[in-house]
Amino acid sequence: MKLKELLEDKLNEDLNFVKFKYSNYKEDPKPKVKVLDFEYPGQVGQKTYGDREDLLGFNINYFKNPRYAKRAIDEIDGFARLLSANKKEKYKRLKYFYPEISKFIRRYQRQYISNLKHKKKLVWRGTSYNGLIDYDKDNF
Repeated sequence: MKLKELLEDKLNEDLNFVKFKYSNYKEDPKPKVKVLDFEYPGQVGQKTYGDREDLLGFNINYFKNPRYAKRAIDEIDGFARLLSANKKEKYKRLKYFYPEISKFIRRYQRQYISNLKHKKKLVWRGTSYNGLIDYDKDNF
């Protein structure tokens, strides 16, 4: 890999953008998601809290203007990163600056996710769930 490509990868600090097939769907069998957390345990007090590590993110397919939504999410996330915000603080900031977003956050169970693809620059590339977790840790 060339030095320029390595630098571009490290400078890209947006939330990860993934798409996949989801067999346990109610409305959207092929979500496109800006991922907030790849290992979301749930909320304290839920029956399943700590039992699962689900993917938590914003389903872009539900927004009227997906391009605007992706850009707004990334700008707010970038600002939160400057303030060294953790994932919970990021969500609070996203919800405060972009209130409509809270309607489109979804939790996806890992066991029902297949054909996972990650968008890097302009290309969708197949990947594994564990590979994305590692990439997210490097990106945070």
